[in-house]
Amino acid sequence: MASAPKALDVWYVTANTVYRGVPYQVVADWVREGRLGAADQLRPAGSGDRDWRTVGTWELFADYLPGSGTAPGAEGGEVELPEPVEPESHGRKVREAEDDEVDMIPLIDISMVLLVFFVIVSATGALSPVDVPDMKHAGTLTNDPNAITINIQKASEEDVYYALRVGKTAPRPEYARLGSPEDALKALDALLGEATQPPHVQVACEKALPSKRVVEMQLELKKRFDKRLIQSFDATVNEAPPG
Repeated sequence: MASAPKALDVWYVTANTVYRGVPYQVVADWVREGRLGAADQLRPAGSGDRDWRTVGTWELFADYLPGSGTAPGAEGGEVELPEPVEPESHGRKVREAEDDEVDMIPLIDISMVLLVFFVIVSATGALSPVDVPDMKHAGTLTNDPNAITINIQKASEEDVYYALRVGKTAPRPEYARLGSPEDALKALDALLGEATQPPHVQVACEKALPSKRVVEMQLELKKRFDKRLIQSFDATVNEAPPG
């Protein structure tokens, strides 16, 4: 076997590219790795153009070319090849399809928790105890016999009723149990029409009364105060319903 040159010129025929002065060991690695094929050409570095030879004709690289090794069973024995195995593509597709499915159970659980939370909050907030604010035109509670008192009391967990009286006297039967704020305001206007001068009006309510009932009554009293139909108005909380 001829001695190996220190460097070679490499000609990639397909790409028509020449690398000059490539070390022998690098060329050997290229052939072994398949980067150089049998049809590519080599020559000793610096030699003439006539010295180009295909890789397959170089005895130095014959062992590195694909298919140059001794095939199994070449010495006479037959090689029993394993049966081809079909890839389990169907099972893989099924698993991939299962992975793509979105698990909705956690989302449903979270939705139910939020729904219950908001239902409880809305139910407890509807009947929150009244927080009576300071009135801009509030007056002190008085024993004035001409003062009109509007009692707001709970009829049930959601409903209230109104009772109007003048001074310390008991409410008239027609004003003793009014079912809506509109009816209470009509009764108030009737009592104001009977008054000889603008009276003081006070709102008395139970402690557990929904606050919106007092607020809406305050707004109506403010309108009548601006029209000088009442002298002043205020609100107070009863610990127990008035007798």
